[in-house]
Amino acid sequence: MNELFFSYIEGRSVLHRLDPRTKLVSVMLLSVVVLRASSFQDMVLLSSAFLLFALLAKQGIKHHLNSLRPMLLFFIFIFLVEVMFSESEGSFYLGPLGVSYEGLWKGMLVTSRFILLVLFASLLISTTRPALITLGIERMLRPLPLSLLGISSYDLATMMSISMRFVPLLHESLQQITEAQVSRGMDLRRNPLKAIPSIAVPMIRNTLRVTEDLAMAMESRCYQGAYRTSMLELDLHKEDWLSLLMLAFIIILFFYSPI
Repeated sequence: MNELFFSYIEGRSVLHRLDPRTKLVSVMLLSVVVLRASSFQDMVLLSSAFLLFALLAKQGIKHHLNSLRPMLLFFIFIFLVEVMFSESEGSFYLGPLGVSYEGLWKGMLVTSRFILLVLFASLLISTTRPALITLGIERMLRPLPLSLLGISSYDLATMMSISMRFVPLLHESLQQITEAQVSRGMDLRRNPLKAIPSIAVPMIRNTLRVTEDLAMAMESRCYQGAYRTSMLELDLHKEDWLSLLMLAFIIILFFYSPI
């Protein structure tokens, strides 16, 4: 199994066979539900839904948890911000900082929302080939009058697909540069601020080099962003419609449940 986060994992599960548009719409709807979640029961329900989908995809949880590691500092930051800047009557002091119980709850809630968003995105990417994601996005954007803005659905779909592909590549490049600098004697723990230029400069150079290579590869294949035919024509099957109906039913119960 590929351990690189945000990467496709070969499989023949139910989720792998679904139309990419079905999975894209499902992730968007689930994202709305995650952002509307406001209780512990909601988080437990959404976490259970993710575990169910991961089991249906026949993938290990470890692969998806790896997608959280690069954003660990971000999760800690938003948690601390909510804890320190939320005020309520019931509070206590943690050293020089005043911490409220409401702030702790808000911090856990907001952090859990972002974690679930990343996990559902990881599930989408790990069960859908990048080419199919691009094709699905293009089909969904095609009815929009994007030509008025001077762009096309093919341009947007290609840019989004490239962006998703660049995330794991940039993370892998960052790891290689860090390991190379440490092998040359750099101590990240003693002076992390001084180490930033030693990592940032080669990282920027690698990113520009990869971007230039990609642009040259696209030009050599005569990519122009105009209308292109595809060997694969997307078509919604019974399992796609059934999946969307089941998801819509779950969302309706989620929003209109008296609990």
